[in-house]
Amino acid sequence: MHSVPQDADNGAVGAIILGAGFSRRFGSDKRLHPHNGRTVAETTVLKYLDAFTHIRVVIRPEDDELNAKLSHFPIEIICAEDAHAGMGHSLAAGFKALTWHWAFIALLDMPFVQTSTLIELKEFVMSNPQADILRPYLPATSSSPVNRGHPVGWHERYFQQLSACRGDVGAKALLQQYADNITDIAVNDAGIIRDIDRPSDLAQP
Repeated sequence: MHSVPQDADNGAVGAIILGAGFSRRFGSDKRLHPHNGRTVAETTVLKYLDAFTHIRVVIRPEDDELNAKLSHFPIEIICAEDAHAGMGHSLAAGFKALTWHWAFIALLDMPFVQTSTLIELKEFVMSNPQADILRPYLPATSSSPVNRGHPVGWHERYFQQLSACRGDVGAKALLQQYADNITDIAVNDAGIIRDIDRPSDLAQP
């Protein structure tokens, strides 16, 4: 498995992009599906590269084609050996031996998030040292409730617990446990909640 190591940086703010799912509802590997002249995976990674220097992408051991696509980018590729057991295992793999100050958990099937949103979130944690967990949301409208989305930022004090996640719930239990420590920040970006489940989801709005 190809991996581009990154220099350890205890002051870094980075992104861990989870991409070890199985695309069961999509009908084929959605990560490799064409989108904007590239694949869904490449489009998502490029969005994050415009905002973050430090990026880890978590994939499965057998993802040779995806690995080849992503190996051209200055990112670290993490192989989650137990990805089949659920998202929690992929999350744990992404946080293993992590030396950053903050990590934003993102999803590889969310290529519509705006780079300006990612920069805004990164700048918020860099300028607010008291922050613990940062979560973006779309404010309620007359036709829809508040929608909370990705990426969710975590201070390094939570890394050990995140690296111990298992099963298929990811960080949801920790978000519930530390609900009082979450700072919700409003953004004007529907991309934070727009993931890809079926080919029709890739159609532009």
